[in-house]
Amino acid sequence: MTQLPVSVQFGLPDGWEPVPAEDVAFAAMRSPTAGIMLTGGVWPVWVPLREVAAEAVADLRETASEVTVLSGDEIGSGGFVQELRFTVDDETLVRSEVYLVMGEGPGRRAVVRAALTCTREEFDVLAGDFRAFVGSLGPDA
Repeated sequence: MTQLPVSVQFGLPDGWEPVPAEDVAFAAMRSPTAGIMLTGGVWPVWVPLREVAAEAVADLRETASEVTVLSGDEIGSGGFVQELRFTVDDETLVRSEVYLVMGEGPGRRAVVRAALTCTREEFDVLAGDFRAFVGSLGPDA
């Protein structure tokens, strides 16, 4: 398990079970192919969130094949969302990623990434859970 650059709080929707995972700060599973994870880091304030998201795509290309960015959009002044499709072990998966700025310091800002990964068939059912999860995500008081 890795640490996030800031302390956060969130609510996990019903039916999701936290699971131990390496290289992420938090992970939960709903099925063998459906998971939510939290990661994060610190970047210079001048680095656009689109570029932070592109780094994650490059990392995914190291372990998955046929990685396609389906969409990417700014959300508000401190967020970015992107949708991906990729293949792992002959299984095509989709991923929705949300990047949120969770704090700034001198020239640097903390970014938290929430990601839902699942099959295309699961996505329509689980997208609402993911929206609820992201909506509950915020700095720990």
